[in-house]
Amino acid sequence: MENRQTIITTINDQRYEIEGEKAFMSLGTFLRQEVNLTGTKIVCAEGDCGACTVLLASEIGDDGKLIFKSVNSCILPLYLIDGAQVITVEGIRISDTELHPVQQSMVDCQGAQCGYCTPGFICAMAGMAEKYKNENKEITEKKAKNFLTGNLCRCTGYKPILEAAINLDLSKIQSLKDRYHNPAWLLEMKKIKSMPVNMKFSQQKIKRNIFLPVSVEQAVKAKAEDADLRLIGGSTDIGVVVNKGRLNTPKTMALYHIDELRIISHDQQHIRVGATATLSEFEDYIEGFIPEMKKILHIFASPQIKNQATLVGNVVNGSPIADTIPYLMVSDSRVLLQSVNGVREVLMSEFYLGYKNLNMATNEIVVSVKIPRLQNQEHLRLYKVSMRKDLDISAVTFAGIIELDQKNKIKKAHFCLGGVAATVIRLKDIELKMIGADFSKLTFEDIAKTLPQYISPLSDLRASKEYRMKVAQNFFLKFHNEISKGVVS
Repeated sequence: MENRQTIITTINDQRYEIEGEKAFMSLGTFLRQEVNLTGTKIVCAEGDCGACTVLLASEIGDDGKLIFKSVNSCILPLYLIDGAQVITVEGIRISDTELHPVQQSMVDCQGAQCGYCTPGFICAMAGMAEKYKNENKEITEKKAKNFLTGNLCRCTGYKPILEAAINLDLSKIQSLKDRYHNPAWLLEMKKIKSMPVNMKFSQQKIKRNIFLPVSVEQAVKAKAEDADLRLIGGSTDIGVVVNKGRLNTPKTMALYHIDELRIISHDQQHIRVGATATLSEFEDYIEGFIPEMKKILHIFASPQIKNQATLVGNVVNGSPIADTIPYLMVSDSRVLLQSVNGVREVLMSEFYLGYKNLNMATNEIVVSVKIPRLQNQEHLRLYKVSMRKDLDISAVTFAGIIELDQKNKIKKAHFCLGGVAATVIRLKDIELKMIGADFSKLTFEDIAKTLPQYISPLSDLRASKEYRMKVAQNFFLKFHNEISKGVVS
């Protein structure tokens, strides 16, 4: 199969082919420095402030039109937008003399002052309008606040910005997918995604490589041939580290052109999440299956981050304070690893051997995560404590699943804690101790008192070891209190 040597994308209505080392450039930098679209601002370069927000469409919906979602351009390398379309704040306006209704609403409500954050707010609001117009839903204050959690303003204040969002009349807005519908480009997108990219070049005596396979077989073959090939998911974590000059990714492979890895599916026993399925797609999918997990994902990150980040990326990153891992561990989820030798499954609780040390061979890639479906008799709670409610790194995380018999004794107990060790940990000794015990406040108070025997938290910038211990103990008491309200008469 023929390989391409360029990254092909469309920005607003202009097609670009990107060669060589520029493919490693962030989208935000490319917009500002290479194509003079300076409406997009770069402030934090970490994906936190939202000033760099643009709209990205990498998938075609069931109606045959593009699906535009807001993303942070400052941490998004160009090689991750191959075969996609980008719309910037310049592309949102109707014409040189007519503003988009989102822009006009910001003017009418006096939602801008210094204006530096404004383009990001405009793009985030346009993404919100796109979603709810397509879903035929109204914009509420709660929905507007959620869509703007990834955007910061330090001049205007949020009230007029929220008013601008709430006052939008969706019936008067033409969706971006209709405005930018281009059948010729859609055909080219499909062609682009069917042809692997294999860019090899040297930069200052450093050999660099970008590989975008179109099949799992191509991906595992490449990993077998070069163990140093780094897999990139949504770049929401690595993109920050690269921007800060602490990491280079000279040998890069991304899997987003492999259609089967974007799929989320379920049967009677499991939910299966492909390697490139985003957190926003996962959050929407599990609403009817695991509402407790959806609640955690709702405050996990901004829409911009969740529209690009992946569940598998969060798993493989292996952070001891990752918000998705505790549930995956207590539910006995499995990581599916594939190599040229075949597929193997690893229990989530056995996947982490130490800090950033995974039960994973150098020639393997993670193709999916398999999650057992919650049973009717199982009770689940997920908690996190952080310095602020939304979009913050956890200090301590907790996951608990419990099942009781008819005598109100504990038949099954699974518990996990994050932020108290080098990895998220499964508390199997505590689980064994609880089997057969009364589901009582006394039982959980006893567990809380003995918890120092099982965990030894450390102090850092986010919390002291004493604070983490107290929070972990309180989580067990909170778990009993909430579950008992539903199962004890």
